[in-house]
Amino acid sequence: MRVIRKLKDGLTVRYFTNTIMAILAGIAPSLSPPALADDAPFLGTDPASVMGQGEKAVQQWVSFAHGHSGESHSGFETQTEFDYGVSDHLQLSLSLLYDWTRSKPSGRPANTTDLVGVQSEAIWQVASADKEPLGLAIAVDPAFDPSSRGLAVRLLFTTYIAHFENVLNINFENNWDKDSASRWQSSSAIIFNYGLAHALDKHWTIGVEFGNESAFDSLLTGVNLGSIASTFYAGPTLQYACAFATISFGVETQLPISSGDNIANGYTADAERWRMALRLARSI
Repeated sequence: MRVIRKLKDGLTVRYFTNTIMAILAGIAPSLSPPALADDAPFLGTDPASVMGQGEKAVQQWVSFAHGHSGESHSGFETQTEFDYGVSDHLQLSLSLLYDWTRSKPSGRPANTTDLVGVQSEAIWQVASADKEPLGLAIAVDPAFDPSSRGLAVRLLFTTYIAHFENVLNINFENNWDKDSASRWQSSSAIIFNYGLAHALDKHWTIGVEFGNESAFDSLLTGVNLGSIASTFYAGPTLQYACAFATISFGVETQLPISSGDNIANGYTADAERWRMALRLARSI
């Protein structure tokens, strides 16, 4: 599971999981520590794997985002996640999130918000990449906080080539957010992730992520989606795995190749210029 973040007015998208190409650092199963099914160093893309029946894990995320065109912007999030393997094909997760943001347009007062939310996830593994040429899983992720609701359906693909892990995610998200008049506004996003990963040894794994986030001002079920912007991100990831826990760190920067509304010098103006995340994961 990944942290859900605000991208722009009324739109929520996954933090680090929003991507048209994500080259990630993964690890071959023979080198993996006995920790998590989701122990690849991906801070934006989920592999098509689940925990075994009865296995449990806890993950702690801390993420930070900074920079908008034309204004000062900072965002901070924490996410505490509990994972449980219901069967060898089904994994359930529950997360508690805290989100703090501060934006100050030039010449205008600053606006600060802080929210506490809940996010859950169910992953059903259709095929395992350890047994089949292509692994496939389907994830459903509802999320709630006092001012927004979100529902994402994600297709997760994984395949192994030598010591490299290839991961593709295709995410479909619908979101509902309250405006200043307490009226619900709908929006959506379509996100593609592709990942290639390599382990340096049994402890260290490195990688890089590329991301594309396509935002729309209506639900995906609508006839006319009303495209807002298509935003791209890229950055490296690093993971250290030991018997006690797995530690992952990653940084992404927005690439100057965005398209759509509110674009300044190739950047989506109200999307963060860069963001980073730290994750600590451990089986319990």
